[in-house]
Amino acid sequence: MSIVTLTTDLGYRDPYLAIVKARLLTQNPGLQIIDLSCDIKDNNISDAAFILKNSLPHFPPDTIHLVAVKFIASNSGLNKSNGIDNTRYLLSNYKDQFIICPDNGLFTLLDSGFEAPVYQLYYEDNTKHHFFLKDVFVDIAGHLLKKEKIEDIGILTSEYYKAIQFDSFVNGNILRGKGIYIDDFGNIITNITKEQFTEVIGKKTFTITLPGTRITKIHNTYDEVKHGQPVVIFNSFGNLEVAINGGNAQKMLCPRDIGSKFDFNLIIEFHD
Repeated sequence: MSIVTLTTDLGYRDPYLAIVKARLLTQNPGLQIIDLSCDIKDNNISDAAFILKNSLPHFPPDTIHLVAVKFIASNSGLNKSNGIDNTRYLLSNYKDQFIICPDNGLFTLLDSGFEAPVYQLYYEDNTKHHFFLKDVFVDIAGHLLKKEKIEDIGILTSEYYKAIQFDSFVNGNILRGKGIYIDDFGNIITNITKEQFTEVIGKKTFTITLPGTRITKIHNTYDEVKHGQPVVIFNSFGNLEVAINGGNAQKMLCPRDIGSKFDFNLIIEFHD
């Protein structure tokens, strides 16, 4: 059975998502449609990339992923002169799966060393931008489901926006990381991986300084600390996660003066 996944900011209250699914099923009866996440907030490409990156390994080859989240250039000072162009739509075959998205920097957020072929997709009617997921992406997915040539719908390009995400790094005896995703429980997932932590710190003593507390141990589960206490674990994705047992880490630990913008820096000091 063929699979198409959806990652969008359409939400579930309005009929837009159902309309997209109806058009997919009308063209491809029997298609299996899976929502990865259809509630991406604030055009957050990093969230979309995190969700897709950690979902890809669980899907079979030839799965088609439609990622309909645009990059809002006006919010970041970027525009077409910086390489951002939301009127361009791209397709790549990455790790034996297809990804269709606007020219939003998604590919290099999935993999900083991204080298898979990228195609700029053809389309004729400029009015299709308004609902491009329905009017452009569904047709492209249909073409792929028929096993037809990619070259019939697009042209190879190296000219696409390459977003750069903050990487964790070591400075002296400090490992610095950053929060990259907050789940619905308020858990803060950082870009420090278990592999990196093991390589840099290993069995050395360390201290993680959080607002109001210091942590010197990585736990295996939330329940290893008392209710309402902070805990740091490696989650199922292999990322270092900061949580509150029975609480919301984002609300309790993130600075209040950043408003709605998420900014969480993690510093791990280690000693021989």
